[in-house]
Order: sequence, then structure tokens, then C-alpha cells
Amino acid sequence: MRVGAPLALLTLAALSSQAASVGAGAGAGSQKITPKVARELLASVCQSGAGTGECTPCPAFTGDQGDTFSPATVIYGHFTDPRATDALMDMGGCEPHVNNFGGSLLLRWQSLTSWKLLRYVQGIRTDQCLKAAAAGGRDLLLCQGSYSGMGTVVENLVLLDLAKPDVLAQNFFSTYDTSQACSPTGSIQQIVNWKLLAKSGSASGLEVRIKSATFTRPRDDTKVHDPCVGKLSAAPSRTYLLTYAFNGGRFALLPAARPALAALKHDNPEFGGGQ
Repeated sequence: MRVGAPLALLTLAALSSQAASVGAGAGAGSQKITPKVARELLASVCQSGAGTGECTPCPAFTGDQGDTFSPATVIYGHFTDPRATDALMDMGGCEPHVNNFGGSLLLRWQSLTSWKLLRYVQGIRTDQCLKAAAAGGRDLLLCQGSYSGMGTVVENLVLLDLAKPDVLAQNFFSTYDTSQACSPTGSIQQIVNWKLLAKSGSASGLEVRIKSATFTRPRDDTKVHDPCVGKLSAAPSRTYLLTYAFNGGRFALLPAARPALAALKHDNPEFGGGQ
């Protein structure tokens, strides 16, 4: 699967050092994969190299950038069918920057003997995800990711449904830190943390905390203006709380969170978050 390039770039790559702490919440999360598990899961994926816990060379279905396809995390659940046991592996390598330097492999346990590859989700990184039980017994995934380029760091939170051709079920918002982009004005936003709220063992809602500020950068005094020279002057940052209710298929922003959403949009008109 491939979500449109601009959106996927904003989606699920943990490329910046500003990783937020992910709450344990109501669902199990992505976990670091061991070499033994990697070998078992990749046996049906790699043409060669599975014995080492990675694919070498790149599988034919990837963008074939580089020579090694390496697993980072795995999360298990009922992503495609409530009766099936699935595994979703976050994979690095074999893709260019535009595809987040990787993607995710969805596999299913079959016949009590082996794993079968169901699909490759190109450009979608899933190393910061939590499960949210959907109506009907399947699991959805709530994931945080980030993308950096041209001096801008973008973080966002999305809901994935791996049973659909387009796995992106909901895009909550996109924070922007443009402080290194040499722009005269901009925002400095970052996800502080987020957690699923549980009721009777199932996800019932979501809390997200976001730090936000704006900045200006005065023009320099040289004859040839260099937008990167001026010293950045940032306003004091504030932390805002966004709260959502979950109905088993989608998260809805609660009315009490609308002032926080308005403030975040004021700092960054590209924030979105109107779900």
C-alpha cells in the first residue's frame, strides 16, 4: 500500500530526535524485535538473508534503495480479521527519503506453522503505535510519526486500518517546527505525549499534549539579505491538551478541546485537527 507521498511523509517515520513518550493506554504497543523473531517473520519475505534477521538484497516490492531491509519493531493483533493473528513489522531501508526510508510488512500466522506476507505498506513507518480495539473485534492502530526536510520537522498522529486498501483511516493533525527553515516567521510545535484512555479494558478516548510557540526572525543588516542570518526570537511556549472520544471506528474531538485547537491553529494554520 502507498498513501500519497506528501501525506505519507508526514505520517509514520520516527526520523527526528524529538520522539514523544507514548502512553501505555488501553492497547499493546510496538515492541523492539529480537533476532529470533525477525528470522521467523522474514522467512516468507526475503529472497535471501532471512537467516541474519534482515533481507539482503532488497525485496523486489520495495523501492530498492540500498541493499538491506532491516526490521525495527513488531506489533501483533487482529488487524485484518478478528479470527486471525497478524504481525506488523516496521522496516528500515530499501526506500528513498520520499518513502520515509522504509515501510511496514503485514503478515498472518497460518496453519500453525509459518507466517505469510499479506502486504507491504510502502512509506508507512509503524514503530510508535498502540492498538485500539475496533467494533467487530479487529484492531486499529494509533501511530505517531515525524518527517524532516528543508529545515522543517513535522509530527503527526494517525489512525490506521490495515484491512482497507488505503490504510489511513484518520489524520488527526500535523505539528510544524520551522525554526530551522530560515523563514522570517513560523511555529515551533511538538507532540509532548499522548495516551489512550481505557474503559472496561477497551479504548474509550485519547489525550494528546502539544507544546506550541511562534517565532520571528529579524532581517539582517547586510545588503544581500540572508534569511538564515537573523537571530530567532520565540514567544513563550504553551502546552495544550486535545481530548477525543472513540466510538470503535473513529476518534472525535471533544467540545472542551476546541479552544486548545483554535490556539494551535493560530500558531500554525497548517495544523489541521478539525476531526
